[in-house]
Amino acid sequence: MEKSKIKMENDRLKCKKLLLAIFFIFYFLFFMRSLATASFEDKPVSARAGAMAGSFVAVSNDASSPFFNPAGLNLFNAVNLSFSQVSLYSESDLAYSDIGISFPTRRLGSFAINSTSFGKSFYKESELIFTHSFLLAPGAYLGYNIRSLGLKIEGAGSDSAVAFDWGIYGSVNPKFSFGLFSKGLNRPKIANEDVYRQLSGGICWRPFGGLLASFEVDSPSDRDENVIKLGCELNVLPSFCVRFGVQPSPQVAAFGFGFMFKFMDIDYAYISHGTLFPEHLFTLSLRWGEKREIAAPTQFYKKAKKKRRKVKFEKPSAGRETTLEKVNINEADTKELDSLPGIGRVTAMRIVEYRQAHGKFRKIEDILDVPRFRKSQFEKIKDYITVGEVSQPEIAPEEEMPAPRSKKKKKEKMSPEKMNMLKKKYYFEGLKLYQAGKYKKAIKVFRKILELDPTHPQSIRIIKKCEDALENR
Repeated sequence: MEKSKIKMENDRLKCKKLLLAIFFIFYFLFFMRSLATASFEDKPVSARAGAMAGSFVAVSNDASSPFFNPAGLNLFNAVNLSFSQVSLYSESDLAYSDIGISFPTRRLGSFAINSTSFGKSFYKESELIFTHSFLLAPGAYLGYNIRSLGLKIEGAGSDSAVAFDWGIYGSVNPKFSFGLFSKGLNRPKIANEDVYRQLSGGICWRPFGGLLASFEVDSPSDRDENVIKLGCELNVLPSFCVRFGVQPSPQVAAFGFGFMFKFMDIDYAYISHGTLFPEHLFTLSLRWGEKREIAAPTQFYKKAKKKRRKVKFEKPSAGRETTLEKVNINEADTKELDSLPGIGRVTAMRIVEYRQAHGKFRKIEDILDVPRFRKSQFEKIKDYITVGEVSQPEIAPEEEMPAPRSKKKKKEKMSPEKMNMLKKKYYFEGLKLYQAGKYKKAIKVFRKILELDPTHPQSIRIIKKCEDALENR
């Protein structure tokens, strides 16, 4: 036990050192960049990001992540096929398109392949991008791109090169995240010209339900001034959102909207420039799996009503017996217990875990021994529950009667330091089981965290993912 604790602490220190080293590498590159005119310049590729003026490095939670921060691809747990199309500055000769596919795996992280094309026959750029993103530590993700670049100029021949990008994404809490992205890390050249390089850093903040706001600073290799971008996304309805973005210099203003259906996303962005013609960007995505994450439900978002198992019961009266079967708390699963009045999902989990650890309940009043189970809850459900055969008034020989259970000793209050240490231990253990595809064991571990902290958001979210994975098997 002590060795495992020491190993866990060492792993955590290594992760911290690695993240610190990555931060200083980015910091060094920001101030040691070279300035040059470059081909393969940055272009709008996603209508969602384009409508936010490209302020997406700290959001990057969909299939367009390879272009803004490849580390964020692992946040999107669905197979996705997408297509984007735009004519830069409304010029048909400057058509830019992308088609890509992304898919998550259980143990190796998420992968994506994108193919882009820009220009016409007299000047044409093409890219084939391979992306890999994986979990580095709880809340921290790493990702990289390997880009095969091709350039063809009519009358001048063609050339090719390979470029490497990488990024890091960190989630501090459900409301705050940050991202860093380095494009063209190996300083590639094509046709004796530097390929466009860029360093980006930003933060994302979800101040309240329904609103996502992002701030980004880009440092292009061909400019001596940084580019500041601001963007926001507002979910008006469960399947509809609006987006806005601005870039002060060079002046860019953008807005757009998106429709999110069960298996498909449709996004549009209008991007205006200070002196050039505006751009109209469209993106269509087909999705198999988890729905794309939205900022958060708004006051207009009507949550789906929880389907409760209807328990029809007629209270016993003098000379009258119950007409329908009650819920057996010794055999019921979490869904059946959740259907009882005043019992939520977390409480239902506690009842099942207590029953597995201490054996069956001998009488319905024993449910009060479940941690944090209130007497007011018992009063609401006492007429709807039973313990089955265990509570039947069968007279057994006195010597065979089990000894009465001693009253449970009051647990000593756990210190915050010890509680945090246990939560971290269980979290690391559960994540390894989840990534290994051992969903049932992972659920048990994350439920231990919920016993310590019933509102722990990461545990609730991963338990839901494990249950969905088990149902889809």
